[in-house]
Amino acid sequence: MQKLRSQLEQRKQQVEQLKKRLSNVESERNEYKRERDALRQEVERLEAKLEHTESPTSGSAGRQLSRSQAFDGTNLFVRYESKGKATLDEAAEGKVEADEVNANLRLEHHTQFETDDVEVEGAAFEEFLTGSFEYQFVSWVVEELLYEIRETGHRGGLKDLYESIPKIDRVDLHGSVSATGTDEDDRQESFDIIMRDRMGNPLVVADLNGSRDPTTGDMMGSLVDASSGVAHAHDELSGAFQVTESFFEPEALETAESATSGGFLSREKRESFVKLSRKRGYHLCLVESRSGGFHLNVPEL
Repeated sequence: MQKLRSQLEQRKQQVEQLKKRLSNVESERNEYKRERDALRQEVERLEAKLEHTESPTSGSAGRQLSRSQAFDGTNLFVRYESKGKATLDEAAEGKVEADEVNANLRLEHHTQFETDDVEVEGAAFEEFLTGSFEYQFVSWVVEELLYEIRETGHRGGLKDLYESIPKIDRVDLHGSVSATGTDEDDRQESFDIIMRDRMGNPLVVADLNGSRDPTTGDMMGSLVDASSGVAHAHDELSGAFQVTESFFEPEALETAESATSGGFLSREKRESFVKLSRKRGYHLCLVESRSGGFHLNVPEL
């Protein structure tokens, strides 16, 4: 009997070790997929840049940074010209309109490097940053999304996300955030955008596909896996966005539908909601970008 108990204990330890290895492998897999997608987009950008280069000797004497170096050293901050004027908190309560808030709102940036004479992909840093896909998406979230949700009657269905937007204080570009795996082990997950509150808690995460290629089921699955890990570690997470300048493959839409399906008997009233437990979950949103604008495709407003 003692021998049998010893064997059972050994089996339990082996199972726990295998679970831990599986969680680590899943995290590494998600990171490799993101690196692959990022490299693919980088290749396309470099090819486009080569097409527009007038001569191999052209350029300026300014200090050159790569896209990754520029983003890694930059944070965005949501600020107001005056707290006494219209704010997102008042907009969420229906007291003020978009034009009043946006006239008072400032999307400022802080860099870990001097920006004087810095160029990124042949453009001055300020021009590169404000023209980037990342900056434009963040601007859309803080300047337009709340009003689209409010005016289309989806305030209740997207309640968690709606109430999080006024809390956004800082935005990490191409950053990482702590997450919890299926075996309760801590890990780090990377995203193109991480929106945080004043205490640094993640409110919204997003992956951006600026490629001509469509967003695939694998890319959607990676986002769901990573976001779910973050939601397990942070109750504050309210939304995960997959954003594309192309379109979503059917497999991507199927993956999103599967992740947000509450089952036949579900009474879930929250829209496009990934329910992890009775108290934990987040809204999964699919966004398409057309001609510099953004459109929430899932859930459809």
